[in-house]
Amino acid sequence: MYFSNKLEEEEYVILEATKLDNNILLEKQFLDENQHYVVKLKENQCAILFEKGQIYDIIKEEGMYSIHLGPNMSFPEDLLDYQVKKNQDKLCVIFLNQNLITNNKFYIPKKYKNNFFGEGEFEFQIVNPVKLFNKVIEVRSFYSREELLEQVRERISKIATEVIKRQENEYFINEEIIVSSRNVLNEYGIRIMGADIKNIHFKKKM
Repeated sequence: MYFSNKLEEEEYVILEATKLDNNILLEKQFLDENQHYVVKLKENQCAILFEKGQIYDIIKEEGMYSIHLGPNMSFPEDLLDYQVKKNQDKLCVIFLNQNLITNNKFYIPKKYKNNFFGEGEFEFQIVNPVKLFNKVIEVRSFYSREELLEQVRERISKIATEVIKRQENEYFINEEIIVSSRNVLNEYGIRIMGADIKNIHFKKKM
């Protein structure tokens, strides 16, 4: 089973993501095997053809794609990152949002060993959809950025804390720090594209 940009001349149902935005990262749509579908993929989206733990195909280029039932004779390199798991989902198309996701909060908590606390924002992008899918394979219909942030926010906070410790007068996470965070978040298939630290408060010395 695979996607093809060759559309057949027959009646079909257009399948497209309707919920992806700055808050929704993944949308799953189940298919009726008696219907003919054409997937409409928009810019900065990715679509995965999936059934019962198996990824059949993946597309990343904007366009219109039909779904063919025959065997996929090519194997996209992107699928090498997929870890096969037990799953009973029926045939579905999973859309992933590869736009820049902005306005993501992180917090630096009050701790005895630090003389500061505060908050900030960062931006990220899904650069490896298959790796993220490995993490969230059991979602039913949607996966939100808040669900992802719950998993990675603490790591971002630790990176920001290290920045302040190094240079207390510069509240911007520079390129060196961003690069190091990419390795930390690589397992989720996301990359930090930018961040800054705001509203930092230094505790008064006793």
